[in-house]
Amino acid sequence: MSDDGIQLSPQLMEDLRDALKKQDARTSDDVMAMQYLVAAAGMMLSDINNPQMNKKDALEDLGGFMTHVFEYMEAQKPQMAPPPSQDAFGVWKPK
Repeated sequence: MSDDGIQLSPQLMEDLRDALKKQDARTSDDVMAMQYLVAAAGMMLSDINNPQMNKKDALEDLGGFMTHVFEYMEAQKPQMAPPPSQDAFGVWKPK
C-alpha cells in the first residue's frame, strides 16, 4: 500500500454513481447513494477477519476520516460574498 493516500477524483465519483445506479435506480438521489456507500463500508468492515483489529476503533476512525474529507471539501468551495446591503436612504413623502 502506498503512503500517497487515496486519490479521489470526479471520474471515480462518476464511476461509483454509475455502479450504484446499476444496482438501484433510486441512487440517482444523492442521499440514497450515500446510504449505500456508508452501508457498504460498514459491511466491508464487518467482513474483515483480523483478530488483531479493533473493529469498533476502525469504525470510529472511518467516521472521523469522513468528517475530515467533508470539512476539507467544504473549505475548498469558493466563499460566497454576503449580498449587498439593501439600506434605504432619503426621505419618502406620501403624495
